[in-house]
Amino acid sequence: MCRPLSAVLILLTSLYLQLDIAVGAEDPQPEKEICGVKLGRVQDSVKSWLAAAKICPLNKFCDNEVHSTQFNLIPLTCIRWRGLNPASTWGPPPGRNEVLPVIESTMSTLKAMFEPTKADLVKLDEEVGRQLRDAWKELEALQTEVFLSTLASGRTERAVFYSFMEASDNPKLNHYFHPDNVEELLRYNWALPWHTRQRDMYNLIGQLARSSNDPMLETLHAVDMANVVNPGMENREHLLNGQVEKLRDNLSKNSFDTLVSIARRFPQHFTFLSQRLFKSPDADTLPNIVGFIGQLPTDEQRLITTDALLQSLMAENGTLLPQPEYAYPLALLAHDLPSLVNVKAHPDLQQGVDDVRAKFITPISGKSLQYYQNLGARPSSSPAV
Repeated sequence: MCRPLSAVLILLTSLYLQLDIAVGAEDPQPEKEICGVKLGRVQDSVKSWLAAAKICPLNKFCDNEVHSTQFNLIPLTCIRWRGLNPASTWGPPPGRNEVLPVIESTMSTLKAMFEPTKADLVKLDEEVGRQLRDAWKELEALQTEVFLSTLASGRTERAVFYSFMEASDNPKLNHYFHPDNVEELLRYNWALPWHTRQRDMYNLIGQLARSSNDPMLETLHAVDMANVVNPGMENREHLLNGQVEKLRDNLSKNSFDTLVSIARRFPQHFTFLSQRLFKSPDADTLPNIVGFIGQLPTDEQRLITTDALLQSLMAENGTLLPQPEYAYPLALLAHDLPSLVNVKAHPDLQQGVDDVRAKFITPISGKSLQYYQNLGARPSSSPAV
C-alpha cells in the first residue's frame, strides 16, 4: 500500500469500529467481537497496516497483498456475519438519530487530530511546490542546453525535434551563437515549420553573417532567404540583388574565391547564383569570367556557367552580341570549351555541350564556333569583321 491510501483505510476502519462500538453498552475490550472477529485481531491488523505505511517511501506505491486481503475481507466478513446472525446481541442497525451524533463526534475528533498539523501541511505544500518549480527550471535549462548543443553540432533533424519541446515560442538565441554557427543555423532554419520563428531566425543569422565579414556566409544567407517559402519574409530580392552585385564586382576585379568556395561546398546555391550572376558583362571583364569558369570544381558547373554567360551575351535575335570587342574573349572561351567539359566521362552532358556550341553561331562575318576556336589558338590574331 502507499502511505496516503493506508492512512485513509485506517481512518475509515477506525470510524467503522467507533460506530459499532459506540452503539454497544461497554468499552471495547480485546475479547469483544466485531462481525464475529475478535476486536484484538482487527486492531492488530490496523497496527500492521500503520507500521507498513511508516516504512513506505513518500510518493511510492508499496503493495502488500496480505494487508490488501485483510482490508477487502472486512466488509465481506461483516455482510456474511450479519446474514448468519440477524438477531445478534448487537441489535438492529442504529437509526439516523443515533448515528449522526457519532459521526459528528468522530469528525470532530479527526479535525482535532489534524488541526495541529495544518500549519506544517501548508509549509510542506509550499516546500514541495518550491522544489517542483526549481526542478522545472533545471529541466528547462537542461532542455535548452541540449537543443543548443544539438543545433551547433549540425544535427538539424534532432534540433528541429527539440524545437517542438522549447518552452518559449520564440527563444532568444542571439547570445548563444557566433558567426561560426551560421552554416548550421541556416540548415536548421530552413527546416523550421513556424514562419514567425523562421523569419526572426533569419534576421539573427543575417546579423551573425554580416558581423563575420565573410562574403560566403552573407551570400548563403541571401540565397536561402530568396528561396525559402515564407509569406512573412520581406526585402528578400533586395538582399539577394545586393549580394549578386558584390559578386559581379569581384569578378570584374578577377576575384572569385567566394564563388568557387560556394560551388565546391554548396553546389545547389551555386546553381541558383549562376543563373543570376551575369548581366551583359563588359568585354574587359570576360577574360576574368573565362578564368573563373575554369576554376569551378565540376564539369556540370562549368557547363551551366558557360551557358549562363553566353545567354547574357545574346542579342534579341538569339545570336551573340556582334560588337567586335567581344570576339577575342569569346574566342578564349570557345578554345577552352573542350577542356571545360569532359563528355567522355560525362556523356549525360553531351546535349548541354551541343547547345552551348550552337550559341556560338553568330552573324559576325558568318563565323562559327570553329572560327572562335582557331582565333583562341592564335591570340595575336585579330578577328575578321
